[in-house]
Amino acid sequence: MESENNQLTPAMIQYYELKEQNRDAILFFRMWDFYEMFDDDAIIANKILGIAVTSRNKNAIKPTPLAWIPFHAKEKYLPMLIEAWYKVAIAEQVSDPNLKWIVKREIIRVVTPATIWLEWESYENANSNIISITNTNNIYWLSILNIWENKWKTCEFKDFESLENELIKVWPKEVVIEKKLFWNEKIKQTLERKYMLNIYFFEAKKDAYKHLINHFQTTNLIWFWIENYSEAIRSSSMLLEYLTTNQKADFDFLRSISYLDLNNFLSLDDSTIKSLDLVYNIATKSSKEGTLFWILNKTKTISWSNLMFESILKPLNNKDNIEKRQEFIQAFLDDKILLDKIRDKLQSVSNINWILNRIALNRTTPRDLINLKNSLKSLLEIIEIIKKSNNKNLSDLIKEL
Repeated sequence: MESENNQLTPAMIQYYELKEQNRDAILFFRMWDFYEMFDDDAIIANKILGIAVTSRNKNAIKPTPLAWIPFHAKEKYLPMLIEAWYKVAIAEQVSDPNLKWIVKREIIRVVTPATIWLEWESYENANSNIISITNTNNIYWLSILNIWENKWKTCEFKDFESLENELIKVWPKEVVIEKKLFWNEKIKQTLERKYMLNIYFFEAKKDAYKHLINHFQTTNLIWFWIENYSEAIRSSSMLLEYLTTNQKADFDFLRSISYLDLNNFLSLDDSTIKSLDLVYNIATKSSKEGTLFWILNKTKTISWSNLMFESILKPLNNKDNIEKRQEFIQAFLDDKILLDKIRDKLQSVSNINWILNRIALNRTTPRDLINLKNSLKSLLEIIEIIKKSNNKNLSDLIKEL
C-alpha cells in the first residue's frame, strides 16, 4: 500500500477501500479534473496508454506509483484499456467538492468490453454480445445477450466441444463463467487463445429463479419456455447479476428471454465456417473483406447487418420459414422503385433499441435524441410508402405492427 509508515491520507484510504471492491479492474479515481491510478494500475496504464508514471509520496521508503489522465480525455484512453482486455471501474466525486470535509467518491459503474458502447454515441457500432457459461453434470448452458438489440437467449450443450462450435456464431465480446470453470485450463485456453475472448469469472449471490421472476415481474418463467430448465435459469441469472452489479443499473429494458432451439438451424461447425470464408477470411485475416458476409451485406442499418451476419451462420432448415423469408425478399425484388425508396429512408434510421437503452440508463446525449427523432420520422414514412404501394405481402406485414 501507499506508505511504510502507515500514514495514509483520507483520499488514499478512500481509494484503497474502492480498489478492494474491484480488485480485478483498473480504478479510475476522480481527483478534481483528473482520473488517478496507483500501484499496479499505474504501471499498466503506463504500458497500455503510454502515459508517465510519477509517485505520490516521493520521500517515503517505498513511493506509490501514480499515473493520471485528464477527466475529459476518458473517451480517448478508456477504450485503449478495454481493448487490452481490462475492466475499468470509474470512481466519481458524488458530494460537493467545495465542502470542508473530504469529498465522497463512489464507483458509478465498471466498464467492460461488452458495455463500453454504453459510454458514448461514437461506440454505436461496438459489439455488445456477452455470454455466460455454467456447467452441471457435464451439461453446459449458455446464456447469450445482445444488449444492443435486447435479444436474450439460452441453450444447452452435451459437451464443451458442442458449445465451442456455437462461439464463432455468437462472436461474443465478453464471457462470464463461474469460478470452477475459470480454473479449468482446457476451457480457459480455448476461450482465450483460440477465440481471443475476454473472460471474467463471477460468483452469483442471488437465488436464480427468484432473481429472474423479480426482474421480469412474473410469477413464473413458463412464458419464456425456460421454467423447467434450472441450469438455463442459473446461467441467465448469473449474467444479469454480473451486468447489474458492474453497471449499477437495473436493466429493466430487458423484458424477455427465450430458449434457443438449435435444431431449427442448419448445423455448421467451426471448420466449415472458416473454410468457406463465411464471416472471416483466413487468408487476409479479415472479418469483412473477401467473406460471404462482405459480398452480401448491402444493408443500410446496423440492425439489418447484424441479422444478415446471424442468418449466414445460422441458416434456416425449416421449409416453411425459408419460403416465408423468400416471399418477403421477392416482394422487394419485384418492385425496384419501392425498394429504392425504402433503402433511401433507412439511411436515416439509427438503432432505436440502442438509443432507448442509453435513455433508460440515464446516459443519453442530445445527439441520441436527435437520432431517435429522425429514426421515428423515417420509420413512419416507410410505413406510409408501403401502405400506398400495391404490394399485398408487405401491406399485410404492416397491418401486423
